[in-house]
Amino acid sequence: MIEYVKYGYHYLWSYFKSQLCAEVDAYPVLDKDVKPKNTVFVNAQAILGSKLLAFILFSLLSNAITSQSKEIINPKGKWFFGAEIGSNTITSYSLGESSTSLQGGILVEYYFAKHWSLSGRLKYFKTGVSFNQDATGGSGFFSFSSPRYSGVFNGDVFTIPINLKWEFRIYKNLSGNIKLGYAYNIETKSEYVNYTSNLRTDYPKYYGSVNPGVGLNYFVNKKMSVYIDFENYFGPKRGKTPGLFSDGSKYLNNLLFNVGVKYTFKNKE
Repeated sequence: MIEYVKYGYHYLWSYFKSQLCAEVDAYPVLDKDVKPKNTVFVNAQAILGSKLLAFILFSLLSNAITSQSKEIINPKGKWFFGAEIGSNTITSYSLGESSTSLQGGILVEYYFAKHWSLSGRLKYFKTGVSFNQDATGGSGFFSFSSPRYSGVFNGDVFTIPINLKWEFRIYKNLSGNIKLGYAYNIETKSEYVNYTSNLRTDYPKYYGSVNPGVGLNYFVNKKMSVYIDFENYFGPKRGKTPGLFSDGSKYLNNLLFNVGVKYTFKNKE
């Protein structure tokens, strides 16, 4: 049974890594002669963001090495409070937009068993989707014609994900985990850019999304843990490019990488 679970874990981990490493340059661009705006600013932001994440990860790992406990930690019955920061990749952009940014949030987690927990978080990140389908015309009895469908949606959201997580031990106090949850999202920015007139621009600002993830967790001692994880947010529809046999719906999709630390104030076992 454990082998099947670990196989599924490695499969999900590979999926998240492939999503994170997807090349933005492979996406089609409406006008190849038009270069992205604020290139210097975007590159500087990406470099600073990467250095900040590397510094935070190095600091957490250094603290873990110097403060690590030899005892196998059992977190059952404890509340943990923490914070996380990381990268946000908007995988639903498809026209060459800048798709990466920083994101962060706070966490509350309760371990109701040694390897099972329920967590709630408050996070903030950017989201969006872009698409373009040129008009098509046809002639003849079996021809199919379609108007142009195009648009770019840019949004900012506060999200409240609730996750059930299962951890499995890898080595001593290092464990892998798989989580699944549901997130309630509140859009604080809803920008519809260059939407063609045949598309709606009045989608709800409050919506739910599915939130799976995989990660690693390390208990430094009885009170503190550091962790990293990848997670997806599968959001709602924000446009469409209809075809002959499908609606061609375009959905919001975000891939987040988190680095975090959590702490419990409970002294007794």
